Amino acid sequence: MDRAAARERVLAYKDTVIKRYADEESLASIARAYGVLDAWLTNQFITWGVPLRTHAQAMALWRQRRAADTESTFRR
Repeated sequence: MDRAAARERVLAYKDTVIKRYADEESLASIARAYGVLDAWLTNQFITWGVPLRTHAQAMALWRQRRAADTESTFRR
């Protein structure tokens, strides 16, 4: 998929993209899933008025997810 088509797909699924972010998926993960650059998606979120997470908020979510993944891989 070319970059223009990937961007059009994000625009077509705007509500889904925003919901995924609101449901605590990372911006980078969403960008990868749609085949767009993080910077482009960040600018779209700003254009759409979506509040962006601070670095500290993003890292806290990452640590929570990592802890949950680690727990599921240990045998009890």
